Amino acid sequence: MPDTPEYLARIRDQAAGKDPLIAQTQSPALLAELIANIPADRLARNPAPGKWSIAEILAHLAEDEIATAWRYRQMVEHNGNPLPGFDQDLWANLGNYAARDPQESLALYRLLREANLQFLRALSLEQWDCFGIHAERGRITVRELAAHMVGHDANHIEQIRKLLS
Repeated sequence: MPDTPEYLARIRDQAAGKDPLIAQTQSPALLAELIANIPADRLARNPAPGKWSIAEILAHLAEDEIATAWRYRQMVEHNGNPLPGFDQDLWANLGNYAARDPQESLALYRLLREANLQFLRALSLEQWDCFGIHAERGRITVRELAAHMVGHDANHIEQIRKLLS
């Protein structure tokens, strides 16, 4: 499903004014705190037909870090190249997100995020401006993708908060 203008505006708003490295560093701990002491059956509960459970959101966050890792590195290695999108619902089905252990998904997310942060911290100022042509979002720099991921995290953290309230 392509990104809608409303979704992209929400992501930009949630990332506005935040340092991408600091905010991305904080997200795994925020998620861990949110799901601490929540029974696994509650984390696996779908809020409505066709809507992801908390466990599925955590699996999505982990796998999105894989795509993001590839995108960052492709932009730096091949400045200006195309960046294909991916079908998150297909990935959820292929990866059987509904059956994933939420703690394992969170651990994978944490490890992949740290690898991405190590990569970003090592970039030169010029490399932060390297870009790709995203299939849905158009021209996007490493800096813009890092900010997008802050908003993406915030969006899903808010979803999880709502599901837990």
